[in-house]
Amino acid sequence: MTNEKYAIRFGLGAIKAVGLGMMEAVVAERQTHGEFGDVYDFARRINPRMVNKKSIEALAKAGAFDSIHTNRQQIAESFEILSAYSIRQNEEASSDQMTLFAGTKEADVKPQLKQSGDFNGRERLKSEFEAFGFFLSSHPLDEVASDLRKRGVIFSDKIERDELRDGMLVKMAGVVATSKHRSSVRGRFAYVTFSDMFGISEAMIFDEALITSARDILVDGSSVVFECLIRKDQGGARILIQSLKKTEDFIKNTEAAKQEFEDIKQQFVRSQRPRNAEPKKVAQPAPVALQQPRQIPAQLEIKITKRDQILMLKSLLQQLVAADQQQNTTEIFLLADGKKVQLTQKFLLTEIDLLRINHILG
Repeated sequence: MTNEKYAIRFGLGAIKAVGLGMMEAVVAERQTHGEFGDVYDFARRINPRMVNKKSIEALAKAGAFDSIHTNRQQIAESFEILSAYSIRQNEEASSDQMTLFAGTKEADVKPQLKQSGDFNGRERLKSEFEAFGFFLSSHPLDEVASDLRKRGVIFSDKIERDELRDGMLVKMAGVVATSKHRSSVRGRFAYVTFSDMFGISEAMIFDEALITSARDILVDGSSVVFECLIRKDQGGARILIQSLKKTEDFIKNTEAAKQEFEDIKQQFVRSQRPRNAEPKKVAQPAPVALQQPRQIPAQLEIKITKRDQILMLKSLLQQLVAADQQQNTTEIFLLADGKKVQLTQKFLLTEIDLLRINHILG
């Protein structure tokens, strides 16, 4: 029997404020001249035009320096000091003139980093989220998951496994990743992207009063519990939020059961007419002008401008993959960095899906 160790590996080039070319230069330096001894050695050997202040801060929050400096917060707060040291060292190395202190101990003086304690557990997770756009090493809900389950809360894995039926009323929990408000002829509505231990999902709010009252709750990084209606159609599952509370308030004010359970209710919902189906003819006392539904395109081009859009689109499109025999599907092409790539699968889109894609693209 082998004692195998498992770990999560994430490409440094995908960290926010860090580019692939930047990390390729760092890797090339390490392969040529050996491992970095400490953060000063890193700052001295890198090109400051490639790795700037913001990238040093992002790498620290992501934990990229953990093997040479364990205090993430200290590096994150000292990024300007390290950046200035990097610039000075590179200028001296590239200068043809000998500096006043060249070859002396003064030339090797390293600037003192800011005095700082390290992130606590919650702060570390928050900093990882800022760097990656999602929680990597663990999740803030891990420590309260049992408390939530004893109060009937379920998580997104039940949706991923397609275990919920149309019209089910459930309680879910998550950390708000983004929330955006939009307006239409029918009024205001909101998109909420939230994260739990099983992934990233998206929900919608159509209740204007709830959008107004929950404005202070729906902020990035806020942990919330929400009661929602599950709607299902050919495009997959939709999460429609009907009420929400801060997680700590929900746990405090809701009595826990002795054992974990799932608080799932079946609510009657009016069935929807399948897309492109012929409407039933109903006698009308007078002609009524009907608004024509938006045409779902046979081909759709999506231009990617930000890294986090890829993850959100992947989460959405996984729910919309069409079966081979389904009709009226849409081919999707992704445009990024001047390249056009066609996705191999076809998708069954609705008007709401087009709105959700527009929301992701900002």
